[in-house]
Amino acid sequence: MKKSDALRLERTAKVQAQGDLLSKAKTENRELTTEEASTFDTLDGEIEALDASIARAVKVEVAELRSAELTGKKLTPEGDSSEKKELRQLQREFSIVRAIRGAHPEKALDGVEKEVHEIGKAESRAAGVNTPEGTGFSLPLSFLRATQQTVSQDSGSFGGALVQNDAPVMVDALRPKLFLETLGANFITGLSGGDVPLIVASDFAMEFLAEGTSITRQKKQFAGPSLTPKRAGGAVDISNRLLLQSSVDVEAMIMTGLRNGFSTLLEGAAINGAGGVAPTGLLSYTGVLASTTVASAAATYALVCELEALIEANDSTENSLGFLMHPKLKSVLKQLRKDAGSGMFVFQDGLLDGYNAVSTSLVPALNSNVNYPLIFGDFSQMTIGQWGAINIKVNPYSADLEDSVRLTLNTHADMQIANPKAFAKNAFLTV
Repeated sequence: MKKSDALRLERTAKVQAQGDLLSKAKTENRELTTEEASTFDTLDGEIEALDASIARAVKVEVAELRSAELTGKKLTPEGDSSEKKELRQLQREFSIVRAIRGAHPEKALDGVEKEVHEIGKAESRAAGVNTPEGTGFSLPLSFLRATQQTVSQDSGSFGGALVQNDAPVMVDALRPKLFLETLGANFITGLSGGDVPLIVASDFAMEFLAEGTSITRQKKQFAGPSLTPKRAGGAVDISNRLLLQSSVDVEAMIMTGLRNGFSTLLEGAAINGAGGVAPTGLLSYTGVLASTTVASAAATYALVCELEALIEANDSTENSLGFLMHPKLKSVLKQLRKDAGSGMFVFQDGLLDGYNAVSTSLVPALNSNVNYPLIFGDFSQMTIGQWGAINIKVNPYSADLEDSVRLTLNTHADMQIANPKAFAKNAFLTV
């Protein structure tokens, strides 16, 4: 059975092929030819089949991971090519600390770190992203996925046991929960070139007619928003004394920091991005349905049901419906009863009115921290795309740093919603 990552790559290629057909017809100011329309329909069917296969593959992988965690067994992918096995070997042997040291202008990358750097450069070239010259290295996005236990994952049973009791303790920064993929959002990596269109097909309208009455001809367009690469960057200072350590925990801390920092940026922008150079987030996205509430109001069961009704009234899909909210609003909803007699709560048994629900501090408080938004929708309509690798520039000579190395990180990503009416929001709830 193919892995979800491989299936996503296949889906991306077919979506790109559809986009190429539409772009050619648009450039030539014409409709699709009969042959192009047939190809388009075939691709559409293949994409729908891949959507189902991806969803099934993700469930299988989650089940395998749960089983592995329960039994303590290490997962060994079946049917891997020698290239994939070599890549996994590189992931095991790669050291972020050695890469940072090797990026020093008086040294050079070698061994595994050089191979990984070349893979990252190839990803960026394929994506049409420039790789900065000079000191630094490219980190493939695949290397940001945790593949082994880390100190923060195993509660001290594995990597955590390597930390001596009298050693300084590395404590992960307090980070928002990372959740969008769990809710059903699509994450696409390995994108290349420029814009990537998300195809949305409109339904054909039909009508009852008197015998012999002509049918009104229709032209239906396949159109949708496009993912556009937007630059994301950041900088962090790491002390030389830390880089001199060979601890497994230091490696895990730096890689976890890179991974979580990047994911938090993407998901925060997906919720409340300002647009322009950044993605436009859900709360500002044009076309997202809104509650009739326009002033501060206490949360009620009726207001929760209103969002569900907005989605149903617009015939949105029901693949991955769920709620998204701030933890403070979740606390209020957990104490809110549906009615006076049943004893049932609006938020009960981990579900909000029977739907999956996630709380995160990435959902902002609005209007001078008075109002807390509640978002409901089909998160499979949301797609987050990533182009190329994360390019890391190393500066050991920063004027204001005498004993530190400054890492400057750059990558490209975007978020779009195929069908905005698959989401509804109430931005005026109080806690």
